[in-house]
Amino acid sequence: MSRGGESMVDEHKTICAVDIAGFGGMSRTRANHVALREGMYSSVEQAFLQSGIPWADCYQEGAGDGILALAPASVGKSAFAEKLPVALVSALQSHNATHRPEERIRLRLVLHAGEITRDERGVTGQAIIHAFRLLDSPQLKDALRDSTGVLAIVASTWFYDEVIRHHPEYVPEEYEQVTVDVKETNGYGWIRLPDGGRAVPGDIERRPPVPAPAREEPVVLTPVVRPASPEFYEVVDAIEAVPCMRGEHTRSLVVEQLPFAGSVRYFANRRAHVTSILRTCLDFDDGVVQLVTAISGQEPSGSAPLNRLMALLTGAA
Repeated sequence: MSRGGESMVDEHKTICAVDIAGFGGMSRTRANHVALREGMYSSVEQAFLQSGIPWADCYQEGAGDGILALAPASVGKSAFAEKLPVALVSALQSHNATHRPEERIRLRLVLHAGEITRDERGVTGQAIIHAFRLLDSPQLKDALRDSTGVLAIVASTWFYDEVIRHHPEYVPEEYEQVTVDVKETNGYGWIRLPDGGRAVPGDIERRPPVPAPAREEPVVLTPVVRPASPEFYEVVDAIEAVPCMRGEHTRSLVVEQLPFAGSVRYFANRRAHVTSILRTCLDFDDGVVQLVTAISGQEPSGSAPLNRLMALLTGAA
């Protein structure tokens, strides 16, 4: 088909797009952004190939912190519904295990299908617009934010009704329906967290953020903690005992709250990472106070391990 002298082709495609959560965080440098983009492309391409989706046959378009990939109709949708989530989680976890927190990736992913129009400048179509509205929905962002995993998936109503719900191997019971109201899009999507749990969507919308405990007095280290001293490792023990510091992902969320997060050296070993975090905090004025405040934001009110840490730092233990 030709309009205005330009060649246009209408095609049916499986639509898959991803977006990096928190890509523009203020603590990230341009070098971090490059590492994130490289990791995203490497992880997505690897996951496609492992799922039997020929990457070279897909139309690909970069969007700074995301990728749009359109697969030809000849590629079975089972590869997207069953294999891709597992392969992508594995690829992201492998990337994150070898990178420091500010270069670790958490992705939002949308699955949809429909007619697209290709012209000399690229692709367009209502199906692509709808997919990006789902990808940008607050419900999906909230789901990943409250998740312990690295991936949040939203399937369009069409993709869920026509593909996912018909096959038990696509785990339709793990998808939760949510209302999506973004710009001109008002409808439903189906969210799944393949590697992390969360509350039901209504709880996410109603639950306010957990405030950090009010602290009238500044935290004072008593006695003064010096690196490699017995007191230093006692504090390391106490920090490591706090639940949010035991999980790799939640520990990274704490580090990301520190204004000097880029100075914290990442270690895959939890003990080594916690030691690195504390040692870095001691290099900055109020660094330990900022660490405790960040931990408090991740822990529920009345957390016994957090209270023990506070008692140790203030000399009340």
